[in-house]
Amino acid sequence: MEFAIRLQQLIEESEVTQKDLSFQLHMARSTLNGYVNDYREPDFATLVRLAEYFHVSTDYLLGFSDVKNACPMPLSEDEGRLINIYRRMRPEGKEFLKEQAKLIYRLERKYGRSI
Repeated sequence: MEFAIRLQQLIEESEVTQKDLSFQLHMARSTLNGYVNDYREPDFATLVRLAEYFHVSTDYLLGFSDVKNACPMPLSEDEGRLINIYRRMRPEGKEFLKEQAKLIYRLERKYGRSI
């Protein structure tokens, strides 16, 4: 249900018709109408195409998040690894890591180069 509601809201906000949207995404109007009226569910590829079209996350479309686009730009592989490490750390380690990152950032700004 959440997907259908969110999709309908996004269509209304973008002021695109279902006819135009289905044409742009190369899908049958009846298929898109099924998504909007909650009697069909998209496959993964279609879900991703809808998210890309509306510039929202798939989590937002599916109702797992209220943040339309949690990450404005994709993470690099190194950024993803760093986040995964951070999430597995204890609270004290997280605080220490954040303080170290702030220190490195300030030093790089002050001296205009990587340290």
